[in-house]
Amino acid sequence: MTDQKIGAQLDDLGLVIDMDEGSRVAEAVVTVVTDWGEGGLMHHQPVHVPPRFKPVPHPVQRRAVTVMEANQLLGEGQKQRIRAWLEANGIDPKWVSAAGPITVHSRAVNGNEGGYRIKYTEFCRGEDGQRFADPGLNGALTVERCVLQAVPLDEDPEVKP
Repeated sequence: MTDQKIGAQLDDLGLVIDMDEGSRVAEAVVTVVTDWGEGGLMHHQPVHVPPRFKPVPHPVQRRAVTVMEANQLLGEGQKQRIRAWLEANGIDPKWVSAAGPITVHSRAVNGNEGGYRIKYTEFCRGEDGQRFADPGLNGALTVERCVLQAVPLDEDPEVKP
């Protein structure tokens, strides 16, 4: 057996793909089948190149902005501002637990930021609308939620730039 680079052989197969202008192939998985005569075919598993050998032409930055820390005390104006923002994004503030932080996560590629998601802790509740209690935790059962942000949070009027 010999190790062979298959780039030229793949080029000879004439593989093409219909892509938008300016797009690039980030990753492709190719299954190689070799024919060793008399109808004998052998399937080869794809071999992944370690990341250190792959170029990173467009680094991705992940960002997280904390809107409210867990159990943070807020003034009435701040509470109203955050409640209005949660409601504008389809989140009912009465089900948001103060025991967890509220954060906004996004991604930036080539300076273009997007994909904003709001992460928060929500009380679990039954069909009757009552919170589930967990005696072992001495409190209500919660779950972390993540929703797409439709409306950004307004600037804080109490903070001077």
